[in-house]
Amino acid sequence: MVSHSLCLQKKIKGIINCPINKKNLFKNKNQGVTEFLAKKNKVFNSEVMVIYNKNLSVVPITTHIKLKNVSKFIKKDFLSKKLITLNKFFIKYLKKTPKIGVLGLNPHNLELKKNSEEIKVIIPTIKLLKKSMKVSGPYPSDTVFLKDNLKKFDVIVGMYHDQVLSPFKTLYNFNAINVTLGLPYIRVSPDHGTGEDIIKKNLANPKSLVQCIKFFNKING
Repeated sequence: MVSHSLCLQKKIKGIINCPINKKNLFKNKNQGVTEFLAKKNKVFNSEVMVIYNKNLSVVPITTHIKLKNVSKFIKKDFLSKKLITLNKFFIKYLKKTPKIGVLGLNPHNLELKKNSEEIKVIIPTIKLLKKSMKVSGPYPSDTVFLKDNLKKFDVIVGMYHDQVLSPFKTLYNFNAINVTLGLPYIRVSPDHGTGEDIIKKNLANPKSLVQCIKFFNKING
C-alpha cells in the first residue's frame, strides 16, 4: 500500500481514503480498512475507530466482528488501552480533554449482576481511569442517545459496532467522518459505504468527504 509506506517515510502526514468495498480488497471479509491498517502497523487490537462529528463522536470498542464474539473481547486491558488512546488523541489534536461516556454491554446493564461484564470489567476500568481522564459510566445504551443526555458527552463509547453507529448515523447522517487512532499517522475516511447502487446517477452526497478534508487540514494545520 503506497500511501502507508509514504506515511512511514514521513513524506505525507496521513491518509484520506474514499469508501472501499471490502469484498474487492480483503481476503478476510470481516475486516475493514481500520483493521487492515492496524495489522500493517502491528498495532492490531490497539487501534481505535472514532466516528467523529464536532458535536459528538462515538467509538465502538470492537469493530467488524460477529456479535456473538463481542463479550470475549471485553477485557480490562483491552478497554483501558482504547480509552487512553482516545483521550490522548482529543488532547493532542483537538486541544480538549473529552468527556467520555462508556456504555454497558448488556440490556439495562444486566441490572449490574455480579457476573456481568459491567461489574467484572467495565466499572473497574472506569474507576481506574477516572484518575487521569473525564470518563464515566456504564450507561444503558437504550437511553444515552436521548437529546438531554447527549449534552453531557463529547464521546460515547460502546462495546460493539452497531450499538453506537446506528443511533449516531440516525442523528448525523452524512455529517460525520471515520478516524483511525493508534496508527503512527492519521487515517480518515467518509462515514458511509460505496453507494454502488447510485453510480452515474448524480445522487452521491460529498459532505462526508469534504468534512474529511477539513478535519485533516485542521489537525495538521
